[in-house]
Amino acid sequence: MSNCDGPILYVIVVGFHHKKGCQVEYSFPALVPDAPNECPQGWKYLPTLALPDGSHNYDEDTVYFHLPSLTDPKKTVYGISCYRQIPVDKIKNRTADITRGTVQKSVCVLSKLPLYGHIQVKMALITHAYFDEGDFSKVSLLEDTYHHLNSVLLQNELLAQTFVGLSARDLILQWRHKALLLFKLLLLERRVIFYRSPVQPLCSTILTLLSLHPLMIEKGLEQSASVKLSRPMSPMPDFSDDDSPVSTPTHKPNNHVAMDNSIHRQEDDIEENKNVDETNANLISEVHTEIGVEVTETASPNKTNESDKNLCRDVSNEAIGENVQNSLNLLAQIDLEHCGVPLPIFTKGCLCLPYLSLPYLDLLNDMKVRGYVVGATNILFKQKRQLSDVLVDIENMKIECQDIDLRKQLHLTTEDLRFADYIVKHVSEDKHDVFLDGVGWEGGDEWIRAQFKIYLLYLLKTSSLPDGSREMEHFNITYMTALKDTHCFKIWRSRDHSGLDSISAGHPFAGQLSVSDMKLRLAHTMQNSEGGRKFNQAMASTGRAVATTSKAVGGALSQAKGAFSNWWSNLLVSPDVQKGLEATNENINEEEHCSNHIEESVDSLDVHLANGCVIQEGYEENINSSTSDSNNFVNKSSISNRQETNIEEETIITGRIHTV
Repeated sequence: MSNCDGPILYVIVVGFHHKKGCQVEYSFPALVPDAPNECPQGWKYLPTLALPDGSHNYDEDTVYFHLPSLTDPKKTVYGISCYRQIPVDKIKNRTADITRGTVQKSVCVLSKLPLYGHIQVKMALITHAYFDEGDFSKVSLLEDTYHHLNSVLLQNELLAQTFVGLSARDLILQWRHKALLLFKLLLLERRVIFYRSPVQPLCSTILTLLSLHPLMIEKGLEQSASVKLSRPMSPMPDFSDDDSPVSTPTHKPNNHVAMDNSIHRQEDDIEENKNVDETNANLISEVHTEIGVEVTETASPNKTNESDKNLCRDVSNEAIGENVQNSLNLLAQIDLEHCGVPLPIFTKGCLCLPYLSLPYLDLLNDMKVRGYVVGATNILFKQKRQLSDVLVDIENMKIECQDIDLRKQLHLTTEDLRFADYIVKHVSEDKHDVFLDGVGWEGGDEWIRAQFKIYLLYLLKTSSLPDGSREMEHFNITYMTALKDTHCFKIWRSRDHSGLDSISAGHPFAGQLSVSDMKLRLAHTMQNSEGGRKFNQAMASTGRAVATTSKAVGGALSQAKGAFSNWWSNLLVSPDVQKGLEATNENINEEEHCSNHIEESVDSLDVHLANGCVIQEGYEENINSSTSDSNNFVNKSSISNRQETNIEEETIITGRIHTV
């Protein structure tokens, strides 16, 4: 591994060989001396990460990935790879190994710092220049890139450039209330797979979600790619001298229970992890940001017990947002490092891999891997349902969970929905100032992260209350119980979190119930439950049937009116038609009868529409009746069509009478 003191370890070119597949074509410095196309054993599948599955379907894209350090088992190497695909006609020195119509390569940077978007912006330009040259043997540009990046990417830039390209606004606009569900899911250390193609939106979604957790990107990913496996495995480096214990899996495929380590083992584990996130404490200096929340004096034990009995819920829902915004400067004084954050989620066998290629599939099945958050573009990760507790389909906006207990834990409370709705409204509201659009405080990226910071601090403060405290109900009591059983919570509890003393326990959006809360709950249920989706589909089918029936009824009435007008005109201009008057009167009576029948159909249609718009509790049982109404409308449409035919026949008869 490179011994460079700068943040950039390597600049690598990965190409696709028609016989050998993905392989390293160039590296500066060399990955393996005297072997330019080889990778270290611990990074054997690095080329498959730099050129991800399905990359041939796109002209260009970017992928972010994590690798375990080859020298330090408690460090992560951050990969940023920009790849392109161009026609062979643009290649100046075409070599013998180029046998296809296009050439695909990636320019990859391995960094010590998680500056994903900041490096990507620079490397996208370098990649374009490298391809535009048309001669891949000219690598002087890549060497200059290595030296340039090491000179400009100083560690004091980390805080300002960490979130480049990670738009929290886009995440909220895309996922809305579900963003809070995903935020809480990460704390449970479960097996979560994100799926989408192309790969950049996949990686960006995962990293943006992580950025909502305070200091997680900056300090919380140090061990996110490291695990001591139960058996040697080529994708991972083997640290035989590392005697740090690895906890047993927190969640087994068919038995989702807490870790059952002995008390002695747990105490040793906590002691060894006590300073895990302090090894890089000087990496950045925390800059306090103004955030909105109401802060009260520290509650004494007596006050805490008193609040258990009389939980304050008399704050109106309309005043909650104002109370949050009136306390911007108070919470800004809290030092996050004295609050125990970032939470040690991705430690001791819990992995975070923004992108994972197919050769790493066996890694997820190792018994030493407790949980993970990974991104995948290969359909096999989606089809192998036993691999994950939760599958997040980003393109289709679906969160699939087969475990009933986990579903209960992820249920959003009324207070949670208020919090999520508060953020969604601020993010979604229109900005009319073209000069300030996208850079304002409220509804901006930093504002969103500040609100989730508030939420997490209150959640942690509430979790320190005794079991059974009513404040925990605001965050979902089953969720809080599961959270207390996680490895990261046990480590957090052993640390100093005196910074939370100035925060009162409870939900920042606690208040009495209102009609708006009922609307929120109904909307959330209709959008996310299976029954709600079926009901929406039934209503959509009903709407189409109504449109078809209305069109048919309107056409029948027009035809009847036209037939009568034609008969009346003929009556005025042809006296001889008196001979057929009796026959004509009979037809008129039939037309009146037909019109009355049509009016009855319209009245009946109004009744069905009124019945179809009633939404009752237990709507899932009424879905079949809604579908039946749709069939009734279709039958009415058929009746109306037959009526049109009868009227046309009457018109023909009337013409014959005129002829007589």
